[in-house]
Amino acid sequence: MALIPELRDGFLRKFSPEKYARLLRRLDEQCGAKISFRVAETPVFVRYGLLDAMASEGEALLQALMGDVAYLAAARQAIPPEYCVAGEPERPHFLTADFALERDAEGTLSPRLVEIQAFPSIFGFQALLCSAYQEVFGLDPGLRCFLGGLEEPDYWKLLARTILGNEDPEQVVLADVDPQRQKTLPDFLVTARRLGIAVVDIAILEPEGKTLHYRDQTGRRIPIRRIYNRAIADELAARGVKLPFDLTRPWDVEWAGHL
Repeated sequence: MALIPELRDGFLRKFSPEKYARLLRRLDEQCGAKISFRVAETPVFVRYGLLDAMASEGEALLQALMGDVAYLAAARQAIPPEYCVAGEPERPHFLTADFALERDAEGTLSPRLVEIQAFPSIFGFQALLCSAYQEVFGLDPGLRCFLGGLEEPDYWKLLARTILGNEDPEQVVLADVDPQRQKTLPDFLVTARRLGIAVVDIAILEPEGKTLHYRDQTGRRIPIRRIYNRAIADELAARGVKLPFDLTRPWDVEWAGHL
């Protein structure tokens, strides 16, 4: 079986509403913000082979899409011209794939791709959640939640390299629309604290010449060399947000994830 019933049964024996409430309090404390989205009462215990199959299918689809010139051209044409950010990299920095599990005629669970997007998810919060489950519910420390042979320190190093590049963390920002009111704020704060970067509102960045700037908590104006982008073009359009800079202009800044 792809799922691991003995681990599931063992977890249910340990579960209590009090422990779940402790999990939520721990997450709130460690994130530094109230979690406003639903946190699952239980992790899912899955055999590595199934997770590896999901990752392989996601990678295969990505390679197919990136190699499809007609698809890429059509995808770019679907983007409103004012959101065609200059300096797009050849390949996306991030990829998130959602899967459903379906039983075949033999009763075996098989992954079915639901959605794939070249945009970051709550990568910081997810790592924190996994360790919180283990600590609060006393799970086997040998259980793993990372693929590719990574452990948690390796995962954070990879995430840091992707987001920071070779830049000074002080000159890297996590940018979103009104980030303090986003449901994903807990993830923003975890990521910012681990990487030493600032969380800023993309709508109040300050352009000068070819450089974008933000202001730190003391009001000091700091040039931005790299943006970890969490702003979504659809939300900018829906809110009628007018940015103080032209996204299509070639600024002296690198984007870790385009709009």
